[in-house]
Amino acid sequence: MRALSIRQPWAELIILGQKIIEVRSQRTNIRERVYIYAGRNKIEAEEEARIAAKFGIDVDGLPRGVLVGTVEIVGCRPLERSDSTPACFTSPTGLGVMPGCWSDRSGVRILRRLTGWDVAIWE
Repeated sequence: MRALSIRQPWAELIILGQKIIEVRSQRTNIRERVYIYAGRNKIEAEEEARIAAKFGIDVDGLPRGVLVGTVEIVGCRPLERSDSTPACFTSPTGLGVMPGCWSDRSGVRILRRLTGWDVAIWE
C-alpha cells in the first residue's frame, strides 16, 4: 500500500477526521486507501500554535517519523476558497510552500478516514 507523507499536526487532524482535504501542488489519479506517514519536519511555529489552540492538540506529543493510520483518497479537484475550513488552514499564506495554492493547477485530495492508530511502527 502507498503512503502519503504529511507533517504533524496535519496528519493528526486527518486521523481525527477534522482535515478532510489535503492540498498538494500536483493533482493525483490515485483513488485508493493509503497510509498516512507523519513526517519528521515541523510546520511554521505560528501555524502550529494556531492549530494547537483551535483543536486542543499537544503538538509536541504527536508521533513523528511513523505511520499513524490510513485514509482513502476518493477524489481530486482544483482548490477553492471555500476549502479552507475542511483543509484546516486560514489563508494562502498559512500554506508556506504553496504560493500558487489558489490556482487551477493545484490538486485537492479529498480524503475519507478509515482507521487510526495510537502507535505505529515503521518496518
